[in-house]
Amino acid sequence: MKRLAARSLDVVCFGEALVDFFPGVVGRPLAEIETFHRHLGGAPTNVAVGLARLGARAGLMTLVGHDAFGQFIRNELAKEGVDVRGVAVHRTARTGITFVSIGERGERSFSFYRDRCADQLIAAVDVDGDVIEDARIFHFGSSTLARDPARSATLAALADAREAGCVVSCDPNFRPHVWDEPALAQGLIRQALADSDIVKLADEEIPPLFGNLTVEQAGLAMRELGVRLAIITLGARGCYYDAPSGHGYARGDEVTAVDTTAAGDGFVAGLLAQLAPVVAAGKAIEELDRATIERALAFANQVGARTVSRIGSAQAIPRRDEIA
Repeated sequence: MKRLAARSLDVVCFGEALVDFFPGVVGRPLAEIETFHRHLGGAPTNVAVGLARLGARAGLMTLVGHDAFGQFIRNELAKEGVDVRGVAVHRTARTGITFVSIGERGERSFSFYRDRCADQLIAAVDVDGDVIEDARIFHFGSSTLARDPARSATLAALADAREAGCVVSCDPNFRPHVWDEPALAQGLIRQALADSDIVKLADEEIPPLFGNLTVEQAGLAMRELGVRLAIITLGARGCYYDAPSGHGYARGDEVTAVDTTAAGDGFVAGLLAQLAPVVAAGKAIEELDRATIERALAFANQVGARTVSRIGSAQAIPRRDEIA
């Protein structure tokens, strides 16, 4: 097993990769939009791009279709500096696409064309253990847990990451509509969280995953599962964290939201970009002091705020030199 310091990737992200079509104008329903702009999409893809833009060495593990959209994804990832060794091509399935409409206050709605698309068909055999072992942090979400074969692939990749000694990061990004059997979601996601060192949860995900808990109670519940650093994002209000060194709130940055699509992904990219050098230095997540955590969260809040100030998914995440 490679030492953490000898690995070439700060983070490898595992999961969905698709093409998002964003409207040329905001405030109109999809039926009235005539012009769309093509963007990279999928939460793990967004995080990988965000990490690269923030100066981290990031890779992505997924499947794309043997089609023009799959080629677009691979080309754009390479342009952004994302390692694509783990981006394989499915022989028959198409790349998923999504059409997005954006309201006057940045709220968004989606129309998905993703049934049996390539990234949903990733199987355990597609998991490249060598790429995982070449990363210090392994990051994933819950969408690939929704059904097999992607569920088995996710659990296999997670097991490989634990065996390789990676720090494991999870943003559930829970989307009930992607689950064939939604009743399975809570148990499977909580099991995945129990195998994670860092978890970022949005406050609206607390009820479906943990029931009627306060933010502080949900942070404690995640810690009791075994999470080392539990984070709950609160939109413009910032975030709450719970760790062995303490717990508290980190204030958010006030900004006029134009598009909230990639807010959480920008936050995660900022957080992991800040923690990557600490992990590379050999420090365990449970050893982080409050000052280190709060600096990382302050940066993550800045990245998230800048992300919602413009339209798009991966392309909305800022570069390092755009953050004060």
